[in-house]
Amino acid sequence: MSQPAFDLAYLPLGAAAFGGAERSLLDLADGMVESGKRVIVFAEGALRETPFPQIAAERGIELVWVGWAPEHGLMTNVREALRVFRRYPARIIHFNISWRERMWVVPVVAKLCTGAKLLGSMRAMPDPHQLVPRKRYFRLVPGLRLWHLPEVLVGHVWAKVLDFTVSINANDFPKRLVASYGFASDRIRVIYNGIAAPAQLATTTQRRSMRQSLGLSDGDILIAYSGRLSREKGVHILVRALSQLPGRFHLVLVGDGPQRGELALLTQELGVSGRTHFAGFLREPDSIIGVADIVAVPSLWYEAFGRVVVEAMSLGVPVVASRIGGMAELFEDGVHGHYVPPGDAERLATTLAQFGADKNARERSGAEARKLVLSRYSLERVRAQYAELYSAIGQ
Repeated sequence: MSQPAFDLAYLPLGAAAFGGAERSLLDLADGMVESGKRVIVFAEGALRETPFPQIAAERGIELVWVGWAPEHGLMTNVREALRVFRRYPARIIHFNISWRERMWVVPVVAKLCTGAKLLGSMRAMPDPHQLVPRKRYFRLVPGLRLWHLPEVLVGHVWAKVLDFTVSINANDFPKRLVASYGFASDRIRVIYNGIAAPAQLATTTQRRSMRQSLGLSDGDILIAYSGRLSREKGVHILVRALSQLPGRFHLVLVGDGPQRGELALLTQELGVSGRTHFAGFLREPDSIIGVADIVAVPSLWYEAFGRVVVEAMSLGVPVVASRIGGMAELFEDGVHGHYVPPGDAERLATTLAQFGADKNARERSGAEARKLVLSRYSLERVRAQYAELYSAIGQ
């Protein structure tokens, strides 16, 4: 049998946009290229107009555009997967596990038609079944959760085809993968996402200049949010919390999304439009995040990891985040930042007010947070852990 053309093939499978999962995959592929591995990335059309191809090109990562997609028919995706895997054979195929419609067929084709080992990183999962409300008949008899059946079947397909699964959190995903989807516990490994922490933090001059560009004085407190502006991210809860804070508290929203218009109207309704700054999407948001006093991550859904939490901590900025999903295990409450219950605007406002009033506490938490990132979430450590796993499953 001839040697596969590539050591590793990466698939940001079913990506609807460019986010933390896709960035993490590129970071990993980049490290493997630097280590001398033959690497290829298969990307779908939804990523064409995002920073994904530009970042791949800048890092010297070979990128091939593929034609499978959630909106395509089953046989179209089967034919495309057959074409791609035959033309670009790899020793190990590494997926971002996708729950989107018909994406399960791609790993099935890889399992049946290639000799590659299949590895999946679980970077996002459906919410726990028991949290989804049931319809009640006659206001008493609970209905069946039949709408969960397709995702349960998809989960079981992934469990059967993958040789190994990586979870990016330890306390949430592994338990649910085993209990709800039939994954084998002895074939799950926890590897947190990693980031490249900046060597230097913002200088006093840079900090003052950026804050002045936002119309802030030295005595103002800047709260930053970075991410998609959509309802499950809880940004509207953060805006409501801002309305309960003194006038020296300002909010900058880095990112874009379907909720932007609604949020703009909400800031006007609550009288905080003058203290809310919409920065839009920024490929490199560190210039703003790094000069904030606090980064807020008010998610309402079960975040898999919370990359923005770790990115903020790497910049020495303390975080106030929802205690939910994998995000609840990223740092120690009261040491590196603070956790709040998801969806509780009053509790969020109280925590932000107390943290904002104590500069020494913020500086201590920020310093400890950066130390934590360098020891636990460094990109070098994560790449080494994956390289070890590749070596083990590729034998």
